[in-house]
Amino acid sequence: MCVSALVAALRAIVVLALALAVGVPGAEAAQDTPAAVPKRVTEIVFLGTAGGPPLRLDRSEPSTLLIVDGREYLIDCGIGTMRRMIEAGIKSEQIKTIFFTHLHADHDLGLADVMANDFVHADLFGAAASFNIYGPPQTRELVDAAFHFITIGFRPFEAENPSAYRLGNGQFASPFVAHEFDRDGVIFRDDKISVTAAENSHYALMPTQQREVLKSYSYRIETPHGVIVFTGDTGPSDAVARLAKGADVLVAEASSRDREDRDRFIRSMAARNHWLPKRAQTFRAHFISEHLDTDNIGELATKAGVKAVVLYHYDPLDKADQSAYASGVKKKFAGSVFAPDDLDRYCMITGIVGPCR
Repeated sequence: MCVSALVAALRAIVVLALALAVGVPGAEAAQDTPAAVPKRVTEIVFLGTAGGPPLRLDRSEPSTLLIVDGREYLIDCGIGTMRRMIEAGIKSEQIKTIFFTHLHADHDLGLADVMANDFVHADLFGAAASFNIYGPPQTRELVDAAFHFITIGFRPFEAENPSAYRLGNGQFASPFVAHEFDRDGVIFRDDKISVTAAENSHYALMPTQQREVLKSYSYRIETPHGVIVFTGDTGPSDAVARLAKGADVLVAEASSRDREDRDRFIRSMAARNHWLPKRAQTFRAHFISEHLDTDNIGELATKAGVKAVVLYHYDPLDKADQSAYASGVKKKFAGSVFAPDDLDRYCMITGIVGPCR
């Protein structure tokens, strides 16, 4: 090749490289490889997999992030949720929709941390945002109380640098909007998901008068890639079985591995806290009627005809015990069973779920 031809060839390569770097229209056509297409998938990120109280070192309290074609939704918000988001590289301010299954402390006490991070982001960067929080009666009280709590720490900053969020008289405008519901049915729908709620049996032993006010729900979430049912906290329940009918994934609480495990736990709690027999009996009834063990989960999954089960709200002692939880479900369910750790991710495409690759 002559020198002039070589120079011309090098010049052409440089021009193409620059065109690609600055995004000149038509430059992509010079490449043989087509542009990458965004991956369409529903992802389940387990931010917290332990029930509570008490708090645990290796597992945060219940919190699950659903990501549908890139859009994020949070289900429950136990203590440790915000820390797990940071570890997972998730920006809480991008989550515009939160759902609560019920308002027990281990499912909602992490909300203030998430709200504070969202509010800081909006306050520092001036981002106009609205965050919608859905849940049973008293969700509005929870959100208002959490917002009041976090703004106490902002008052000294605002005294020096008045913010666009100030309404006057020391008050702040809240970007958090609570939506309460108290009956079964569709409680949310957008262009990505539809959420249907069904009251479960987690409050089965509660006096009737209180059950008219306090509610616990399971959720059926329909996505473009399949159907996911979150049991939340519940005992055996025909309503949950109907809600889960034909679902692709059942995300199920597993408060006990089996009957023996449950009874051993109750005896240890009674001895540790010096409970009278009546208190221990009440606690035992709570676990039998208002929570699920692995036999219950296997029966529920089989009755509903789901394809796969993913456990959470559990506290295995070690990896062998973790496997025992899954094996317990498989005694009565023939589909796939997964027992995740905090920060584990599962992906679903066309109704098939498995660990994300």
